Amino acid sequence: MNRNPDFQTAINVRFNDIDAMGHVNNAVMFTYFEEGRKALFLERLKGVKGGGFNFILAHIQCDYLLPVRLEDRPVL
Repeated sequence: MNRNPDFQTAINVRFNDIDAMGHVNNAVMFTYFEEGRKALFLERLKGVKGGGFNFILAHIQCDYLLPVRLEDRPVL
Protein backbone atom coordinates (compact mmCIF):
# COMPACT_ATOMS: atom_id res chain seq x y z
CA MET A 1 0.00 0.00 0.00
CA ASN A 2 1.25 3.49 -0.84
CA ARG A 3 2.13 5.39 2.37
CA ASN A 4 2.28 8.82 0.71
CA PRO A 5 -0.30 10.99 2.54
CA ASP A 6 -0.72 13.40 -0.38
CA PHE A 7 -3.54 12.66 -2.81
CA GLN A 8 -5.41 14.77 -5.33
CA THR A 9 -8.10 14.02 -7.86
CA ALA A 10 -10.01 16.26 -10.25
CA ILE A 11 -13.79 16.43 -9.97
CA ASN A 12 -16.16 16.98 -12.89
CA VAL A 13 -18.83 19.56 -12.09
CA ARG A 14 -22.21 18.34 -13.34
CA PHE A 15 -24.92 20.70 -14.57
CA ASN A 16 -27.20 19.27 -11.88
CA ASP A 17 -24.74 20.48 -9.19
CA ILE A 18 -25.37 24.14 -10.05
CA ASP A 19 -27.92 26.15 -8.10
CA ALA A 20 -29.91 29.26 -9.08
CA MET A 21 -26.93 31.48 -8.19
CA GLY A 22 -24.79 29.76 -10.84
CA HIS A 23 -22.45 27.94 -8.50
CA VAL A 24 -22.19 24.48 -6.98
CA ASN A 25 -24.64 24.05 -4.14
CA ASN A 26 -22.85 23.86 -0.78
CA ALA A 27 -24.26 20.40 0.02
CA VAL A 28 -22.87 19.00 -3.25
CA MET A 29 -19.32 19.64 -2.02
CA PHE A 30 -19.68 16.71 0.37
CA THR A 31 -20.61 14.50 -2.59
CA TYR A 32 -17.37 15.66 -4.22
CA PHE A 33 -15.51 14.61 -1.07
CA GLU A 34 -17.10 11.16 -1.43
CA GLU A 35 -15.84 10.99 -5.01
CA GLY A 36 -12.38 11.93 -3.75
CA ARG A 37 -12.47 9.15 -1.15
CA LYS A 38 -13.55 6.67 -3.83
CA ALA A 39 -10.62 7.67 -6.07
CA LEU A 40 -8.24 7.45 -3.10
CA PHE A 41 -9.42 3.97 -2.18
CA LEU A 42 -9.21 2.74 -5.78
CA GLU A 43 -5.65 4.04 -6.12
CA ARG A 44 -4.25 3.15 -2.71
CA LEU A 45 -6.03 -0.10 -1.96
CA LYS A 46 -5.33 -2.06 -5.12
CA GLY A 47 -5.21 -5.71 -4.25
CA VAL A 48 -7.02 -5.35 -0.92
CA LYS A 49 -9.90 -7.79 -0.94
CA GLY A 50 -13.32 -7.24 0.64
CA GLY A 51 -13.14 -6.61 4.37
CA GLY A 52 -9.44 -5.75 4.17
CA PHE A 53 -9.97 -2.07 4.90
CA ASN A 54 -12.20 -0.69 7.60
CA PHE A 55 -13.10 2.97 7.25
CA ILE A 56 -15.41 5.14 9.31
CA LEU A 57 -15.89 8.82 8.54
CA ALA A 58 -16.75 10.23 11.94
CA HIS A 59 -16.73 13.94 11.10
CA ILE A 60 -16.46 16.18 8.05
CA GLN A 61 -16.63 19.93 7.66
CA CYS A 62 -15.93 22.43 4.91
CA ASP A 63 -14.96 26.10 4.94
CA TYR A 64 -16.09 27.66 1.66
CA LEU A 65 -13.59 30.18 0.32
CA LEU A 66 -14.77 30.72 -3.27
CA PRO A 67 -17.75 29.58 -5.32
CA VAL A 68 -17.28 26.68 -7.73
CA ARG A 69 -18.94 27.21 -11.10
CA LEU A 70 -19.91 24.90 -13.95
CA GLU A 71 -16.76 25.64 -15.97
CA ASP A 72 -14.44 24.95 -13.00
CA ARG A 73 -12.58 21.69 -12.44
CA PRO A 74 -12.01 21.48 -8.69
CA VAL A 75 -9.15 19.37 -7.40
CA LEU A 76 -9.57 17.64 -4.07
